Parts: sequence; structure tokens; C-alpha cells
Amino acid sequence: MPEPTQKTGSTFTNQQKTVHVAGGSRTEITTQTVKTGVQVKWQQDGKTEKTVNQTEHTKRTVIVDNKVTHQEEFSVVSGDSKVGHKEEGKLKESNVIPPPPGEDLEDSDVTSSSEDEDESSSTSTPPPAWSHGEGQPDDAEKRDNSQLSTLFIEKPNSGTVGVGGDIKFIAKVEAKDLLRRPVVKWLKGKWMDLASKAGKHLQLKDTFDRINKIYTFEMQIIKAKENYAGNYRCEVTYKDKFDSCSFDLEVIAAPDASQALDIRSAFKRSGEGQEDAGELDFSGLLKRREVKPEEGPEIDVWEILKNASPNEYEKIAFQYGITDLRGMLKRLKRMRREEKKSAAFAKILDPAYQIDKGGRVRFVVELADPTVELKWYKNGQEIRPSTKYIFEHKGTQRILFINNCTLADDAAYQVCAGDEKCSTELFVREPPVLVTKELENISTYCGERVEMECEVSDAEANVKWFKNGVEITNEPRSRYRLKVDGKKHILIIDEADRGDSATYSVMTTGGQSAAQLQVDLRPLKILQPLTDMTVNLGKEIHLKCEISEYVPGRWYRNGQLIHGSDRVKLFHKGRNHRLVIDSCLVEDEGDYAFVPDLYLINIPANVHVIDPPKIHFDSLNYPDNTVVVVAGTKLRLEIPVTGEPAPKIIWSRGDKWITDLSGRIRAESYPDHGLLVIDNAEKDDSGTYRIMVKNEAGEAVAHIKIKVVDIPDAPLAPDVTEVGEDWCTMKWEPPLYDGGCPIMGYFIERKKKQSSRWMRLNFELCKETNFEPKKMIEGVAYEVRVFAVNSIGISKPSMPSKPFVPLAVTSAPTMLTLDGVTDNTVTMKWRPPDHIGAAGLDGYVIEYCFEGGGDEKQEKPEFTDQELDLLVDCVSKNGPHICGALSAKTTKAEKSKIWADIQAKVNAKGGNNRSIADLKKRWNTLKKQTKNKLLQTKKESNVENAVVPEAAKDLSSLEKRVEAMLKLEELEGTPDIEEDLQDDIPGAEQWIVANPELTDKTRLTITGLPTGSKIFVRVKAINAAGHSEPRIHPNPILVKEVIVPPKIRLPRHLKQTYIRKVGEAVNLVIPFQGKPRPKVSWKKNGSHVDKTQISIRNSECDTILFIRKAERSHSGKYDLKVKVENLQDKASIYIQIVDRPGPPESVVIEDVWGGNVALEWKPPTDNGNAAITGYTIQKADKKTMEWFTVLEHYHRTSATISELVIGNEYYFRVFSENMCGLSETATKTPNSALIEKEGKPYKRPEYTDFDFTEAPQFTHPLINTVAIAGYNATLNCSVRGNPKPKITWMKNKVVIMNDPRYRMFSNQSVCTLEIRKPSPYDGGTYTCKAVNDLGEAEVDCKLEVKVAQ
Repeated sequence: MPEPTQKTGSTFTNQQKTVHVAGGSRTEITTQTVKTGVQVKWQQDGKTEKTVNQTEHTKRTVIVDNKVTHQEEFSVVSGDSKVGHKEEGKLKESNVIPPPPGEDLEDSDVTSSSEDEDESSSTSTPPPAWSHGEGQPDDAEKRDNSQLSTLFIEKPNSGTVGVGGDIKFIAKVEAKDLLRRPVVKWLKGKWMDLASKAGKHLQLKDTFDRINKIYTFEMQIIKAKENYAGNYRCEVTYKDKFDSCSFDLEVIAAPDASQALDIRSAFKRSGEGQEDAGELDFSGLLKRREVKPEEGPEIDVWEILKNASPNEYEKIAFQYGITDLRGMLKRLKRMRREEKKSAAFAKILDPAYQIDKGGRVRFVVELADPTVELKWYKNGQEIRPSTKYIFEHKGTQRILFINNCTLADDAAYQVCAGDEKCSTELFVREPPVLVTKELENISTYCGERVEMECEVSDAEANVKWFKNGVEITNEPRSRYRLKVDGKKHILIIDEADRGDSATYSVMTTGGQSAAQLQVDLRPLKILQPLTDMTVNLGKEIHLKCEISEYVPGRWYRNGQLIHGSDRVKLFHKGRNHRLVIDSCLVEDEGDYAFVPDLYLINIPANVHVIDPPKIHFDSLNYPDNTVVVVAGTKLRLEIPVTGEPAPKIIWSRGDKWITDLSGRIRAESYPDHGLLVIDNAEKDDSGTYRIMVKNEAGEAVAHIKIKVVDIPDAPLAPDVTEVGEDWCTMKWEPPLYDGGCPIMGYFIERKKKQSSRWMRLNFELCKETNFEPKKMIEGVAYEVRVFAVNSIGISKPSMPSKPFVPLAVTSAPTMLTLDGVTDNTVTMKWRPPDHIGAAGLDGYVIEYCFEGGGDEKQEKPEFTDQELDLLVDCVSKNGPHICGALSAKTTKAEKSKIWADIQAKVNAKGGNNRSIADLKKRWNTLKKQTKNKLLQTKKESNVENAVVPEAAKDLSSLEKRVEAMLKLEELEGTPDIEEDLQDDIPGAEQWIVANPELTDKTRLTITGLPTGSKIFVRVKAINAAGHSEPRIHPNPILVKEVIVPPKIRLPRHLKQTYIRKVGEAVNLVIPFQGKPRPKVSWKKNGSHVDKTQISIRNSECDTILFIRKAERSHSGKYDLKVKVENLQDKASIYIQIVDRPGPPESVVIEDVWGGNVALEWKPPTDNGNAAITGYTIQKADKKTMEWFTVLEHYHRTSATISELVIGNEYYFRVFSENMCGLSETATKTPNSALIEKEGKPYKRPEYTDFDFTEAPQFTHPLINTVAIAGYNATLNCSVRGNPKPKITWMKNKVVIMNDPRYRMFSNQSVCTLEIRKPSPYDGGTYTCKAVNDLGEAEVDCKLEVKVAQ
């Protein structure tokens, strides 16, 4: 970095040596240099100090805030010159007075610290709030609010450069704690951003050192000019951090060098779009107007621009280095360039004028024609003559005087002569306002009126007041009033207080002044102190004191601030202060104090409140003074008591005092209540307790009853009385002990036996002692239990019930049908039940009964003597099995068969269709008649002489045979007599179990049935829950075999020729019917089938013919015959086994002409047992012998092969084809066919490759679409191009990328864009763009998204 130019000799003329300052105040140290532009540095105790500096021409001032009481030495250094100053200060207040808001950065000289320091001077000095009428308060406020932090590690230093030389300024920022690149601005003065001025004479550069993590920012000025000198600033910003640094640039002119007025240099600024774009520094131009121009031809850019066309402005600006072309054109437009010499004006106005505020300016123009009417305008408004604006005519001169110029006169002026105009601009400069009379320090007491006065050099000056650096505004409600009296400015404070003690300063555009205001308190005296009081509870407390000053104060009780309320009243009148409390409470007792505001004095007093003891048991709202506590819980009975001082509390039960402090029952005492604690309450703790409170004012007694209640005992285990498919019925007994409260109801729970999780079944209490749980899983074992509930809670659970399983029988079997009947068997079949249930299905039981053993109630004729005689004879023959010794060994089914045989014989004899029930009923009637006669005979007989009674002689022969059966029963014993007697019950069914053991099949044959009998059949499903409802066959079944004629049911596909290829399997299933089981026989071509080659399997209902690998020898006619006794049925089946054919015979070349060959051949001798369907002809070049197919599926035996290549020699071969395919081999022509060349030799034409490349072209455009919000929308178009173009979709000319709401895909050159659930915001113009190497194309459409109504 370049250093400031060093010069010999002293540079200071006015030197201030020693300054005496009060501690804590602000001071200014001033020195003066020989000339302007000299760089100075202020040092404190030999070190460079970061201070606030001011520069005014050759006058240099430093502002110092004193915070210490010791001496400090300041020195100012410029080159080799150094001047020292001493400062002595005394600290009066602990408050530090901040510096004023700041100075104009363009006129101030803030010296940066050395490179090894961490803080910059710009961060220690806030930006200016205002200065010389040109400040920007808004920017200052924003800068003050930002968080100031140090970012620079190396700051740019001030430098000196000669005219035409180069200089570089460098700033470095450490990037260790930064996540991204900081923002750096280079500024000139206060506001000029140099980033927009970069170009020929200014270059900005930044680099980053990744190793040391340091950002380096450079500003280089190339070929510096004198007007480049001034104050510069570098600002760095990162998030909420900010740092800045100011530095100066001094440009030294070359000796004996004159600088001409160069209007181009004034416009070499590129702030396009900014407010200051192209603004000309006319003050600088005016200062240099009298400088002699440089030798050599002078280029007038103004004339070049005026005479050039607008489209050449850019070229001219580039040629002459004008970077701020836009600003220059604005000026050019205002000046109204002259296309030709003015006819109205002989001399026009100068381009610009400058005047100090309050001065007088003179505008002069000369007219070519004095008679022309002339008008003057200011900013477009016509100027009328007045005391301010004076018009003069001197010959052809027209003069305008403006007197007493103000800032409002700074404007553009125009003079019109006929149709011609000329214009100029007036710049009014405001001189700085100085403080002519400084502020004075003031010391006063609180409540006094304070006036701070100063004088300035201008009566209309804008003056601002500050308190500790904060601006004071003249608002209506402000306690500060600002008064202006000519050049005097006064700050008035009515009734000052201690908060007004501060440093007050006044600031103008040319100076400032500060003074200290000290506001102290007057000494305070206590005229009447507070007195101590003792007050009864509920009475009034009245405290009063008197002090010497009229100041408010605060009341405190026990150190706590007292606030006024309806009960507590605070009074202040003049010097008297009172505290009144109505109906005092115990809480009002304590130490009171009154503290006057602003004084460290308190006036104390003590208030003592007394009250006799009381027991407030009624406030607890216990009915009949009874406290109910649940057993096992803890009772904390708090009885509120009052009394002052705090009373003593004693508990007792009966005659025993409760004094134990650690037992299960204990008493505790507190100032405001008595506490009785019972841990884990028991039933025996019930009783009456007594509490007594006593203090010095008296005593009080109260009695309390305590009742201990508990939950009920657990009920007994419940009993499950009934079980269903998913339910059960349970009942239980109430608990023995209800816990002292009535039972409110019961809760029931259940669980699976294998589980440990109980589930509650009722959420509303069950009032009864029985319940029906439902929704259980069938087949799963459950347990249930019960809880009893009273007002205290829920009892323990009862013991679980015995495990039970909800089960249900299955539904009845379905579709019970007759499957077959023989002379002594019946075959039944059925289907499983529709609903089986969780208990499963163990099997089936089939029962039958003979016709007449059911409920039939039809009147039949009486038994004839022949029928009775046959009945008794049959029973007598089977007597041992029915009622004799063998009866016990005879099963019920065997007995039923015996009775069935008897039934058949009786019905054959009598023909009355007697049922077994009728026979048994009649047999029992005969036995009863015979028994009655025998009993009557025993009563009448006399046993003495063993004389046979006459009644016995009256028995008929039939009854005598019955009597023999009765004697057989008596002798051999009949255990089943009672069962047989049950058969006498009218309508009793005699169902016989056909299968003693359960069967799991759905088909059963009942055997041992008498031929010709009729039976009823039923079937039951059995599981663990029992048997289901029976399924009964609706009609009686006759036990007699029926002949069914045989019938072959030939499948439809076998009614035609059955064709299979060689090697495939042949499996023919042919059903038939017939009873008894038919006999099946097969024949092939009239001969029996060879079972070694063909397998045949027969069943009752079908026959199967099976060939594992078919051969051509298996082809033929197969005859099937089914025979039942003398009845038979026949069917014929034709089987054809086919194979691939053989090759054709003798393929011959018949003729060759041109490019054609005629072929002929003979059909193959072996057609593969199938018709030849065609031929396939192939050709092969003799050179390569590669075969190519020329004809397929050709039906004729001769063919002509065309389009053969001239000069080639060909062989041909032919394949034969049938339904199985081509023959395995082909027949080849023995000779080849040569295609000879004829006439002119053939010349092969040359072909160029076709260019398939093509630029993208849309064959189907996008169509404007209207979509409904929330429903997917698609846009489609088609494009062609080679190479395949790349497709890009755009919305409103913005490429759609990585957006999940869009899905793009392309298929067969059709491009589709799918918009998923669009909203109205998705509407717009969509474009599809296709690009390849040969070009691009695009098509667009509009999408409108409507909201569904």
C-alpha cells in the first residue's frame, strides 16, 4: 500500500498545549496545519488512538470522552512533525456521556488503527445523523441498529499518488467463521458506490486464499486525476455483522502542469438508474474555468454530440471514454442542443451558475432582434417581476437579477425568445453555520426551571439539540421546550429532576457546543415520625408522618411495596403522608416503613395485631361433623384455626391424648390449622376425635367423627349353568361383607383358559346375580369371574369358574339321495353339513326303519286268525332271540331284522301291509290278555289240592302258545322286557343304526335288508357337542334291485376322427350308465385290442383307453360295447396318428430362360398318414450354397422361380408339408441352373445412401386446453427428427426441471406432459421444444385451470 507523502519541516502553525477538563465530560483538542490535504494522526500516550476527528480547511480537531481522573497526553503527528497536548480530568459522575452523533464523513478524517488491532475506527464511531444539512438520518439509524462487529484483519490505509499514477488499496477479511462470501462495498464520500464506476480508471478485484481462509479485496485506481482525491470508505457486511473503514486519497498535481476543463472527465461515471447518474460537479468546473487550456487541438465532445445522430451516441462515448453516457445525455437534453446557429440569440446563457446563499446572481443574454418578446422561466414556471426578481434592458442585453438567493432558488432556468430557448442551472451553496456563544455548565436543584442558551451565526440556521447524544425534539407533550430568539437558541426544562442530569449539546452545520447539567436533591428533614401500634383484629390501622419536602413516597410492609386498594388507602397532601387500613387482618401485622422518593431515608413503625382462637370446622362442609375415609388410604384432616398470637393445638381420642409424632396416628400443629394424620386407615380407627386450641386470649373445642369404609369382599366363584354356540349362562352369590356400603352392582370378566388377559364384558353395572356372556369363540375354553362394586370401589375378583367350552352341533347333512339298490342292500350318499362349527365333524350315523315303524296313523283292518296264528308261530320260532336267553346278546338291529322278516311273512299271508309297529303292538296285546287271565286264575285257585282252575282251561290255543313264551321269559329272564314294552307306545319309531361305528365318508351301503321291504333312511352329523338334526330321505325305498339299460355317453370330440401326432399320449375317457354293473369290451378294426400296447381300465360308470406313445400303427377304428344281461350299447371311435411327410420325388429343372427357372417334382410316397398341404421351395447360389426360401405353402407340383441374378448358377430343393409340418429332408435338383448373360453386358447401377437426417418438426401441435382443478391434465404433441431430438418442456418460457408435480415422457415420438392435480396457479403458456444437431422447433399452447363449481 502506498504511504502518505513525507515532508520536512513543521507542518503545524497553531498548537494547543494543555487542556483542563472535568472528569466524565467531553473535550476538544484543536491544532492547525500549514496547508490543506496534510495527513495527521492523533496518538494517546504514544499509541495511535481511535478517536473522532474533524477537519475544516487547515484546522484539525479531536473529540475526547474522559472516563478517568488521571492525566492523559495526546499528540498529533504529520510526517516528521509532532505536537503534544496534555489533558487533566476529574470524575464527577459515574455516567459516561456518549459522543455526538458524528460528523460528515466527507469532511472528517477518521484514522484507522494499526493492522494488528482487532477493532476498526468506523465501528467505534457511529455514522452521522446529520451534518451541514446533507446527512441521511435514515441510513444512520439503520447503521446504529445493526450489530457492530470486527470483520477486517487488514484495512486499507490512506495514500498519496501523483496525477496520472496508479494506486491500489487492499482490505482482508478472515473467513474461518463465515459460511459464505461477505459483501464488500467501496464508497467515495458518503454515498457514491464505486462498484458502478468500475471501468478504465477504476478496477475492483477479490480473491480467496483457501489455505489461510482469507478473503482479499482490492481497489486499484489507474491514471489518477486531481478530482479523484477525497475520503473513501470500505464496508463489509456478513448477515447481522458490519464493519467499515475510512481512508483518504491525495492526488498531487505535477509541477507547472495546467489542467484544462475536460467535460468528459466530469461525466465518466456509470451510475445508470441511480438518482445521481450524470450529475456534474459544476463547483469544480467553475473553479477551473480560468485555467489555461492544454496545448494542442481541443476536442469539444459537446459539439460532437450535438451534431451527431442519436444512433452514434454510444460509439462516441466509447471512443472518448465517457462511461456515464446516460447522465450526459440528460444534461444534453436540458441544454437543448442547437442544430444550427440561433436566429434569436446573439449570446446565450452560460451552462451553469453558482452563488452563495444570500447572494445576488445575474443572468445575461443578448438578442439578435431587440423587439422579440422575452420570457424567463424557473423549473418551467414563468418568472414575474418582484423585489426578488429584477429585469433590466441594456441595448440588446436582457438581464435577470435574483436577490437574496436561498436554497429554493437552486433550479433550472430558461429564457424564451419567440420559438427559441436557452437554459442554464443555478447552484446555491449554503455557508456553514457557526456557534458564536457556547453553552455553559449549570448546577441546580430538583423542581427548578433550567434554561440553556447559545448563539449561532445565522438567525435562520437549523439547530439540533442533543441529550447524551440523543436528539431532543420539540414535541407538544415533551418536557423539553426549544425556543428560538433570532440567533439565540434556548432549551427550557420546567421542574427539572435528577433524570435531567446529563451532557447537553447543540449542533449546527458548522460547529457544535456541549455543557453539563447537574440536578441535585434538597436536604430532607423528618418533622413527624411514625409511631408503633397494637391493634385488635378487624380494627383500623392509621399511620402518619410529616417531612420537610413536597415529594411523594412509597409505603413498605416487611420490605414489600404496599399498593393502594379499597381496604388499604394511601394519602399524600403536601408534606403529610398517611396509611389507613380498614378492618385489619393478621397479614397486616409487621414492620412498616415510609420511603420518600429520590431520598435514601426510611421512616419505620411496628404494627402488632392480636385475635382470640377459633376453630372453623363449618368451612369444611362435613355433614354431621363426620369424615368418611376409605380403608387403606391416608387421611390428612386439616382443621382451620385462627388466633393471634398463633394458638396451641391439642388432639385426643376419648381420654387419650394424641402426642406421638411418628406413629400411624399422629397430630401436627401449624399457625393457621391443626392436622390429624392417619396412615393406612383401618376399620378400628372409626370413632370420635376431639381438637382443642388455646392461646393467651382464650381457647376453643370441637368434636369430629371419623368413619372408615372399604371395598366389598370378593363374591364366590360363579357357576356356568348352560353353554351354547357362542354364549353361556352364569350365576353367583353376593359377597359376605359389603364394605360398609350397599352393593351397587357387579362387573363380569372372562378370559381364554390359555390366556392371562381378562376382558370386561359389561361397562354398566349388572344389578342381578346372573349374566349371559356372548360373542365367545366356539371351541375355545373360557373362564369367568365377578367383581362386586360399592360406592368405595371395586372388590377383588372372585375365583374363576370351572373352564367351559362353547360348542354347537353342526347343521343337518345335505342332499341325502339314493345311490344304488340291490335285493338286500341300499346305498345312500349325501353331502357334508353347510355349517360345521368349531367343534368340527367327527363322523356320520346312518339310521333306517322299515315302513310302518314311523308316525303313520292310518286305520287298518283287524288281524285275521291266520295273521295272528302266523305272528305267534314266527315269534315262538325266534323266541330265544326276542325274549329268551339269547335276547341279551341280540342287538337291536338284529331284533329289527327279525321283526322285518315276520312283517314280510305276515304281509305276504294277509296282504294288509302291516307295519312292524302294528305287529309288536298286537303281540304285546296278546301277552297282556294272557297275563291278565293267568293272574285272575291264580287269585281264584286254591292251592291245597293243586286243582287247576277253570280259567286256565278257558285259554285258547293261541293264548296257550303265548303262555309258553311268557314261561320262557320267566325261566330264562329277559333283561330287555322293559325295552320291548316301550314298543307298545303308539307312534314310537324303530330307527336302526346301520353303522355301529362313525363313518367319515359321505356314502354308505346298508346291508342285510329283506328283499321287497320298504325302508326310511336318515343321516346325522356327530361332533363333540352331540348329534345334529337328522336329514331324512323323503320317500320310502324299496329293497329290490332295478335293471338300468346300458347307455354309452360318447363325448362330442370323439364323434369325429381323433387325430394325434406320433409320440403323443392318447387318453380317452368314455362315460356310460347301466345296472347292474355293465360288462365292457373293446375291438380294433374288428379284432380284440392288444392290451400289451393299449391299456384299458373300466369302472362302474366309465372306461378309459390309454396309449402312452402313439404310433402310426395305432390308427384305426375302435369299437366299444357295453352289456347288461341281454341289453347292450355300442359306439365306434376313429383314431388317426399322423407324422411328418417324406420328401418329394425327383425334382427336375425343366427350363431356364432369362432370369427364370421352371421346376417340376412328384408328390412324396409317404404323406405321413395325412394329406399334403403344400410345398416349400428354396434356392442356393453355387458359390455360397446358402439356402434361401423363395416359395412357401405352394400347392402345385411345378413352379417358376423368377428374379434370379444373371451370371449366377443356382441349385434348388423342395420340402413337402402336411398338418405336422415340413418333411425332415428335402429333394435337391441333381443339376444346377446357370443364368446366362444375353445381349449388352449388365452394368450394376450405383446408388447413393439416402440421407435420413432431418431437423425437428412437429407433426401434431399442442392444443389449448381447459382443465379442472384437482384432476390430472395432459398436454400431447408429436415430433419427428433424426437424430432423435431432445425434448424440453417450459412454462411461461421457464424450463420445467425436477418438479414432482410434472411428469414428462415420450413414446413413439409422442411427447406428453402430465400435470398432477393442477391448481389455478398452474395455468399459463406451456411450450414443448425439440432440439437436435440440425436445428430446433417449438410449439406452445395455453392451459386454463378452472375450479369445479
